[in-house]
Amino acid sequence: MKKKSDYIVIGAGAAGCLLANRLSANKKHKVLLLEAGGKDWNPLIKIPLYAGFLYYLPSLNWKLNTIPQVGLASRSITWPRGKVLGGSTAINGMMYMRGQKEDYDSWERLGLKGWSYSELLPYFKSFEKNFSHSINDNFHGNQGELFTEKAKPINVLYEKWIESAKLSGFITNDDFNGKDQEGIGPYDFNIKNGKRVSAAKAFLEPIKSRENLEIITNAHVQKLIIDENSCKGVEVKLRSGDVSFYANHEVILSSGSINSPKILQLSGIGESTKLNNLGIKVKKDLPEVGKNLQDHIGIYLKHSCSKPVTLFGEMRPDKAIISFFRALLFGNGPASKVPLEVGGFLKTASELERPDVHVTFVPGLSLSISQKGQLQHGFLTNVYQLRPESKGSISIKSSNPDDMPLIDPNYFSSEIDKQCIREAFKLIRKISLQSPLDEYRKLELSPGKEVENDDEIDDWISQTADTIFHPVGTCRMGCDDNAVVNNELKLNGIQKLRVIDASIMPKITSGNTSIPSMMIAEKGAKMILE
Repeated sequence: MKKKSDYIVIGAGAAGCLLANRLSANKKHKVLLLEAGGKDWNPLIKIPLYAGFLYYLPSLNWKLNTIPQVGLASRSITWPRGKVLGGSTAINGMMYMRGQKEDYDSWERLGLKGWSYSELLPYFKSFEKNFSHSINDNFHGNQGELFTEKAKPINVLYEKWIESAKLSGFITNDDFNGKDQEGIGPYDFNIKNGKRVSAAKAFLEPIKSRENLEIITNAHVQKLIIDENSCKGVEVKLRSGDVSFYANHEVILSSGSINSPKILQLSGIGESTKLNNLGIKVKKDLPEVGKNLQDHIGIYLKHSCSKPVTLFGEMRPDKAIISFFRALLFGNGPASKVPLEVGGFLKTASELERPDVHVTFVPGLSLSISQKGQLQHGFLTNVYQLRPESKGSISIKSSNPDDMPLIDPNYFSSEIDKQCIREAFKLIRKISLQSPLDEYRKLELSPGKEVENDDEIDDWISQTADTIFHPVGTCRMGCDDNAVVNNELKLNGIQKLRVIDASIMPKITSGNTSIPSMMIAEKGAKMILE
């Protein structure tokens, strides 16, 4: 017997959770949501401070790695991606960030009608529940499901870093998601009562009992069922065995920038020569599937601290246990916050029209929950380039769905990217040397004051730079014949199939990517229902 739904959503991450919510709002629509990971029962997910630990927890993670990167001294980089209800929003840093107005206007200039910032702002506002900013400024909403609040930093180092940034010539900004992104200040986070608000918490938990919505976890998609240039359904491996699910209306891929192109390629949609070589029958020759991969990559300037005011003091096992239960039971204490509360969006050169780097200050030497991760009292400043020019690819290496794909971000293949990160390092080092931090700053641990000239800085960057966990672009939206999806997110050449997640971005957004993914889902849901 064929198991049928009206809509099948593949992937319960930032986009998939919101999609399932919107599509099932009409009781006439039978919606099936498939998630490869398990349920989000783990209490560690709720606690903000434990985000740095969740990045690498095998039970919640796809455990992905890049191929060795020439631009990173031939290192292979670990890529944490969430494998659980909520996807990467269940393990990320919870920062609420939309990007810059110009990001989306640049999409529209590519010919993508309906994707300008002014047209997308209502979608951002529609799922936001934010009481930290005035809704009268026309930039925020408070009727949505995604609770968002501004950080209230109390650690003295946050204050001193802000003062140091001001002395370095940078302005303050009260709202990075408002009129302008440039400046320094506290960030907004998806945290409520001291606990993480993931996409599953916001969009699935309130509606999971809808009779027309079925959520199946531990569902590993093998391939899409394509017949006569139309997507009929999906083949899935469950713990109980293999099952085929069919869709009356549409199948929607929301599996993210790694798994969406992987599933398309396994289904015979991609570069025909490669697919033929792997013994996969070609359903649609679409060479750009998996191409256009973009990611943010950053560096960490680290200092030891002369006073016991950092996270290190909270990482003693007995203190960590008390902090955990304070956050879990009462929603307060050190573990109820993610230690990324302050930073900003800055220009590495005054003549630039808009910020080109994102800076975050941390009152600790890492986000690890262990003393080993902290080593000693210290603080760090992270910076990454907002709009890298380097582009890579995702490609399957076999026809076996259990095999991880080849991930090649091609980091620093653009000379412009190297220059930007180099200047960004000089910028954050300048901030760290200002007088407000004098009584706290001890030694520069990494890279160390002996690293001074451009060649030495470049070498240190190649040895230490790491992902900021924002892969996008591998199912590019465009108006040209080579694009993977059109401006309605429909797959080119295949009917009844859309891709709705971060993989459709033609260009990466200027900041964290989970909120833009939700916006894409909000707009995508409206297009489907219309």
